[in-house]
Amino acid sequence: HAQPALQGEVLMIKFTKGNSYLPKGTWSFNLPSGWSCPHAKNCLAFADRETGKIVNGKEQTFRCYSATVERYPAVRKQVWDNFEALKHANHGDMVRMLLEALPQKATHVRIHGGGDFFSQIYFDAWLDVVARRPNVQFWAFTKSLPFWVARLESIPVNLALTASCGGRHDHLIEKYSLRYALVVESEDKAEQMNLPVDMNDFHAMRRGGSFALVENSKRKKP
Repeated sequence: HAQPALQGEVLMIKFTKGNSYLPKGTWSFNLPSGWSCPHAKNCLAFADRETGKIVNGKEQTFRCYSATVERYPAVRKQVWDNFEALKHANHGDMVRMLLEALPQKATHVRIHGGGDFFSQIYFDAWLDVVARRPNVQFWAFTKSLPFWVARLESIPVNLALTASCGGRHDHLIEKYSLRYALVVESEDKAEQMNLPVDMNDFHAMRRGGSFALVENSKRKKP
């Protein structure tokens, strides 16, 4: 793995293996939830970096699942190592670190099982990483819609982006006809809205139409 130095400390940029319901060869790259999500609103939650205690955002309507996972110290350390290594790096260093850390046998990559694109330069770095790995399928949910909109004509074909509804820039979804995912309380609600339900990232990892996600606390296991 890449070992970028930050203020004298060696930090390990790491990808983590995907969940069992994802294709073999799937890896995920994660950042601290909330802390790296500048455009989140309805799902905003933070795990305290030291204690792991979850603090909800002021406008939160449902809790971010990935933030709750960060109550575990090992998970918290890894996402913060990733964030600290990247947030002050320049574009070239971001690309280099991500490419060096990306497992060679990866076939699918979820960008941000936790966290989000925290800056335009970071979003752009991922576009370069994706373009340099054309045989890998990447996907990401994001509320950082201004970064996406600024690069609408530059999204590699092997990157499937989905606008995550409930952020601070939802108006951009309709304005730019962005594919979106809407969190609903039940599969029946999704059916009423004529949206397919994605239980295992089947829709998310492929380019296509919009879809629904059943709130984590109420969904059935895939």
